[in-house]
Amino acid sequence: MVLIFIRRYWITIIGAAAIAGFVGASVLWLAGWTVDSLVEISAKSRGANFAAALEQRGGDVEAFMTGLSRDPDFESDMRRIANMSGIESFSVFDVAGTDIFSTRSDRYSWLLRDRPGGMRLGDRLTASVMDRPGRWELVTDDGTGNPSVVVPLERGEKRIGYVSVVSDIEADRASYREALTQASVILLGVLTLACGVPLLIFLQRRHKIDEADARIEFLATKDTLTHLLNRGKMQEETDRILSTVRATREPMAYFYLDLNRLGEINDACGQAAGDEVLRIVAGRVAGCVGRGDLVARIGPDDFAILKRNTQSAEQLAAFARLLKKTVCQPVVLRERTVMPSISLGCATVSSEARTHSELVKRAELAHFHHKTRSDEDFVLFEASMDEEMHRQRAIEAMVKDAIDKDGFELFYQPIVCGATARLLGFEALIRLKDGAGGHVSPAVFIPIAERRGLIKTIGTWVIEEATRQISLWPEHLFVAVNLSAVQFRDRDLVGIVRGALEKNGLTGNRLEVEIVESLVLDRNDAILDQLSGLRSLGVSIDMDDFGTGYSSLGYLWRFQFDKLKIDQSFMMALESGEANVPQIVSTIVSLAHGMKMKVTAEGVETQKQADFLRQIGCDQIQGFRFGRPGPAAVVEAQFLRPTEAHAFLRQPPETVALLAS
Repeated sequence: MVLIFIRRYWITIIGAAAIAGFVGASVLWLAGWTVDSLVEISAKSRGANFAAALEQRGGDVEAFMTGLSRDPDFESDMRRIANMSGIESFSVFDVAGTDIFSTRSDRYSWLLRDRPGGMRLGDRLTASVMDRPGRWELVTDDGTGNPSVVVPLERGEKRIGYVSVVSDIEADRASYREALTQASVILLGVLTLACGVPLLIFLQRRHKIDEADARIEFLATKDTLTHLLNRGKMQEETDRILSTVRATREPMAYFYLDLNRLGEINDACGQAAGDEVLRIVAGRVAGCVGRGDLVARIGPDDFAILKRNTQSAEQLAAFARLLKKTVCQPVVLRERTVMPSISLGCATVSSEARTHSELVKRAELAHFHHKTRSDEDFVLFEASMDEEMHRQRAIEAMVKDAIDKDGFELFYQPIVCGATARLLGFEALIRLKDGAGGHVSPAVFIPIAERRGLIKTIGTWVIEEATRQISLWPEHLFVAVNLSAVQFRDRDLVGIVRGALEKNGLTGNRLEVEIVESLVLDRNDAILDQLSGLRSLGVSIDMDDFGTGYSSLGYLWRFQFDKLKIDQSFMMALESGEANVPQIVSTIVSLAHGMKMKVTAEGVETQKQADFLRQIGCDQIQGFRFGRPGPAAVVEAQFLRPTEAHAFLRQPPETVALLAS
């Protein structure tokens, strides 16, 4: 953390350190200069005072200067005054600047010091010193020893000589230094607090601002879950790179990658597990691209890659194989393992596709085609795919229009008793009117509705319409509807079903709901609570397409279903003579009965299949042998008119089958 902080603000830190160093050096210099100034002032003061004391003796001084009549007492007085003034030694010069008396020699330590009568050292003052006008004090100080000061001696307006004084100031100098050192330290501390605290506050605020800016930049350019580029930044960067293609002629390709069945993973394992799968897949995708390539998350389960310098179709295929091999490795989530799978479409940069929007449109088209051709590693865009996209858009528009204008219709397929072929109820199957008297298959429009988030609205309409219709038919009949996992997400499914039953005056036993087995994969509390709520209404909970999942038996202890519906693929395998199919179907029926569940077999098209199911005790049968799905009016005319219905119910199974066919 500290290293990151230093790396980010190293210029500010160096600048602050330079300023602090400059201030510290300035304070120390100022302290030294102050000491020297104080020493100089003290030396001048002592020299001036000593000179004034000599000048007060008047004639004694002149006599002393001429040497005609020296008074021993005057010399003693001078020595006493010097000693009292803190003067270590002094020298007296005549008006010509010649040394006439010195108390001791600072140059020759071997000379006798301070002897009566003093000594002559032969020193002379320079002309530049003596020519100075007025009163003055000339200080000489090397900063280590005692300073000397030269002061002129005057009597009235007449200059009579000069005196050089060496003051004993070493103790004073040490005191000055100690006091000023302490003051400097305190001053530096005050400056540190005065400048350092605001600096720290500034750096902290700057750090927070930088973090906020980085967060804003991250949110503006990156996907928060996977940390890949987001859609907006991907578009910006792709268009920036593509703007140079005309000049550089660099070959590039745009890949659109979709993670299949993420919704099932979320429903089965929870949203957090789905997010973890997305993060892992994103990391794997990012690990496959080069330094100059771009990779982004552009949708809930959609990724995009701009692959640069793609020289050939073989290179594209090799990259697609690498993606598929890398991404589709198992992902371990707690105690469950998920096998990711992807759909991959690709579009190359061409004269017709030189912008992000054009490339993503073409790559997405190729990706849709790969969903139906999953045996291939990827699908490369072809011009004919545009027509398919127009068809899907037309169907999407039809779905939206059908929601607004009641354009859906329910077909009903009979479900009969396995033992007697007596009519028990119907499965409601949705159809979309195509506006030309025909219908669009659910296999075509349901995936489109799921991708566009319209499936819950459609599912609610199916529940309400199916319950309305069954309320018009005999009370012993039930209707079964299929539920999507999406209908459980908002946790309002029980209320929707209860409202539909109450509105049409039905009891819950006349409605069955069919769900796929993966919906209860992870004992999701929200889903299990809603299933329990439906059961409390009396609604039968059926497991649809039993036998097609990869761990079908594992679901049976997660929720107590009322009925199993054997997938029609078993009837197809039975008809084609596949080995062990009769034993497997018989085992499913026995297993269900052992768990107090009924069994419905779907896709029954022959009498041979019906006879086999009757022999093994299958409770209910559904298939073309007993009736194709049809509109309510057709089903009512065929099975529910009083005369036809009574005759139908009284016939033996063989006759019923003939009537139904």
